[in-house]
Amino acid sequence: MSEHSGDTCLVRINGDSMWPTFRDGDEVECDLRAYEKAPPKVGEVVLSIHPLKSSVRVVKRVTRMNEKGQAILEGDNPDPLATTDSHAFGPVSIHLILGRIVTLDEE
Repeated sequence: MSEHSGDTCLVRINGDSMWPTFRDGDEVECDLRAYEKAPPKVGEVVLSIHPLKSSVRVVKRVTRMNEKGQAILEGDNPDPLATTDSHAFGPVSIHLILGRIVTLDEE
């Protein structure tokens, strides 16, 4: 994460896992309060703490919610070798999801 202003933060995309939605180097805004009252919804793009590497943050799409209230997170890139997501690290506790991605910097 780069800049932080209370309710939102700017996040720089690193890598191609969310291509074509986001490209390497894009800056996106994250709503840090989006999930205070309700869990993420399928289809939303979220910022999450990597479940196996707590110092790493990932931007992924929620593709499913399982019966335990965990999110299945996947990259948008159709190349399975281009993204590390729930296929590799499994379901993610919603407590690790920091916020919802709301904008893309169109520079």
